[in-house]
Parts: sequence; structure tokens; C-alpha cells
Amino acid sequence: MATKQTVSADEIQKIARLAKLHLNEEQRDLYAQQINAILEHVQKLQTLDVAEVEPLSHVLDLVNVTRKDKPAKSLPRDKVLANAPLAGPADDPEKRATDGEFFLVPKVIKTDQ
Repeated sequence: MATKQTVSADEIQKIARLAKLHLNEEQRDLYAQQINAILEHVQKLQTLDVAEVEPLSHVLDLVNVTRKDKPAKSLPRDKVLANAPLAGPADDPEKRATDGEFFLVPKVIKTDQ
């Protein structure tokens, strides 16, 4: 049988520091107790004989329902671009974030050119 695994309050503090969490001593002790209870439960589960149990990928028999991919007419460009977010003042609904052909979006990739 495997040795009993436990987590100390110091290990909880190290994990919290890596996750940039600030825990007080009471929280560290509580989390250490909770994780140790989980590990103890997993240790009990490892003693079960599952040799006759068929492996599952999911507990329910689910089937994806998909439709055939059929080509269809696209929406007209002006109707699509009418859904662009407002680019101007709220009282000017005609000013949309579009150049008439494409949506205008903020630049997210910086280049050194």
C-alpha cells in the first residue's frame, strides 16, 4: 500500500505565493486540513477493486447532434455591418466601427516597425 500523502501549511503557503494569493495562518491551516481530507479520501478510493469495472469516457450515453453543413447565401454586407458597435457618441447611431467593407477593431498586436 502507498504511503499516506499529506500537505503541510508551509506547502499551502508556497502554493498560495505561486498563485499570488495572500493567506493568513488560519486560512493556510484550513486549506491544509481540507486538502489532506481529499487526499485521504483518494487513498481510500485507491483500495477499491475495479478490475471488473468497464472504463467509461462519460457517465451518460451522449451523442452529438449536428446538422449537415450545407452552403447557403450569406447576409448582405450592409446588414452585417449594421451590427458593428457604435464608434461615435451615443446620440449618433449612424457612426459605426466600420470602413464600409470591414469591421474596425482596436490594434492588439504591437510591431516594432
